[in-house]
Amino acid sequence: MADDAPLHAGEKRFFSESLMVELANALETRERVSRRQIEDLNARRALTGEPFDRLLIREGIVAEEEVLRELSALSGIPFRHIVDLKIDPSAVGRLHPRAALRHKVMPLEIRGGVMTLACCRVPDMAAADALRMLLDLAVDWVLCTETDITRTIKHFYGLGAETIESMPDRPREEDTTIEGPDVSDDTADAGVIRFVNQVISEAIKMEATDIHIEPFELGLRLRYRIDGILQDIPIPKGVARLRKAISSCVKIMADMNIAERRKPQDGRIKVRSGRDEFDLRVSILPSSFGETVNLRILNRKAMFIELEDLGLTESQMPAVTYLSSLPHGVVLLTGPTGSGKTTTLYALLARINTPEVKIITVEDPIEYQIHGINQIQVHPQIGLNFASILRSILRHDPDIILIGEIRDTETADIAVRSALTGHLVFSTLHTNDAPSAVTRLADMGIEPYLISSCLEGAAAQRLVRRTCRVCREEVTPDDVVLEEIAAACPDRMDPARFFRGRGCPDCNFTGYRGRIGLFEIMILDDDIRSLIVHQRPSNEIRRTAIEHGLVTLRNDGWNRVLDGITTVDEVMRVARKVDAPAAKR
Repeated sequence: MADDAPLHAGEKRFFSESLMVELANALETRERVSRRQIEDLNARRALTGEPFDRLLIREGIVAEEEVLRELSALSGIPFRHIVDLKIDPSAVGRLHPRAALRHKVMPLEIRGGVMTLACCRVPDMAAADALRMLLDLAVDWVLCTETDITRTIKHFYGLGAETIESMPDRPREEDTTIEGPDVSDDTADAGVIRFVNQVISEAIKMEATDIHIEPFELGLRLRYRIDGILQDIPIPKGVARLRKAISSCVKIMADMNIAERRKPQDGRIKVRSGRDEFDLRVSILPSSFGETVNLRILNRKAMFIELEDLGLTESQMPAVTYLSSLPHGVVLLTGPTGSGKTTTLYALLARINTPEVKIITVEDPIEYQIHGINQIQVHPQIGLNFASILRSILRHDPDIILIGEIRDTETADIAVRSALTGHLVFSTLHTNDAPSAVTRLADMGIEPYLISSCLEGAAAQRLVRRTCRVCREEVTPDDVVLEEIAAACPDRMDPARFFRGRGCPDCNFTGYRGRIGLFEIMILDDDIRSLIVHQRPSNEIRRTAIEHGLVTLRNDGWNRVLDGITTVDEVMRVARKVDAPAAKR
């Protein structure tokens, strides 16, 4: 556990009718339920057989945590949040997944010949005796919420363990020569479908953007990309024998050819989770030990977020508002793939999309449809590329043009000339920082005087993970880091607090949940334009921009650290250190 002292001691009471009566009376005394509600629940309990405490929680009459705390006082079994408990992997290995799932219990530790189990309701005597005999150990108990128990079981025993455990044993894959879907009976078929549905459902719940199912010689690996980082998702050992059946199931859902295992295939799956619809882009590649499956999860609602929700500070918003309200010019967003550039562009377009403005976008691919905006899909295989489309759309009198990415000299040249003829052009470039956008355009062959004339601003962007609010704890960074932060933000160091996440079920034991943007916004002024015309290097442009108030990505990150939003490690991961004078906030 969290310390060496015993977690609990003393006599415990198990589930009984008298315990439920005492629970009802205690809640009534505290005016949390009325006598009529108690009578209604008891009548329903007589019909359904569902316990009184579960009915209280399911009907939303009393919060689960409040019910468990009351039961803790009555039964002598302590209530804890799972995040406050240390889980010993050796204890987890002593209890079979089927037993953990059946009784909905989570092993915590073994100490002095006693196994401590976390449960989401007071156990009855029969279950307690069954587990004691199964473990051949004395058993002690801790009460936790059902959500904590469910998430922790999934993390330690593997996603879909209940489905795999319920399926009949199947022959090893290498022992069979049957081609096609590796499904031998209806029970296994249904089990594979349930498992794949669980994989997709859990990815959506965890707000993953990608699902990777990868076969290897000794097993199958499942990973989700969450908050931009690939995370291993534990799966039961028995899943490895179903690798062919899993890929076949995905193929059927995506309307692919299940008999073809030698060529790559692409498809789509539409799924609904609650009220939201999701579009899954499926890609299957043949590999040495089977077919690798990738599913990209696209959620229409997740894309349309407000500009204020991106992570822009109050000091950065005026600069973004200024750039988006210009009558003409080029505005560039820079950063690597996956840094949130497209999301920022959509947020900008949503802000300026009015009936008085005509907006045309050229994208590859069009990820989401935006009402009121003309969006064009690039098709290079038929000659419909960025450059050819841009030449045509200028005849449609747009006010604002969005180019998904400036990839070549021809596209860059048309974008620049469009800006010079009175259009506001938004686009993206793959550069490390905002000043490097200038040298990148020059490398593409754009004349410096044209860059100086049309480029109005460039914003570099990165995404950092937010510290989990449930399990965060205060820490002290290294002295070297503290010195750098103090130099960057001298007016914010007294007092300064730093946090990190310990890891809990709410953040999938990573310490992070959600992401926020870091921004480096450079607006061109006369001094910077003069440097561009004279073809000065990007480090000189950067130095001048910082002297004129540019806040670098790293310094913007330190401000987020001091706000308690992210961690020192995250900022150091995504924003490199540059040798330039520190900028004040």
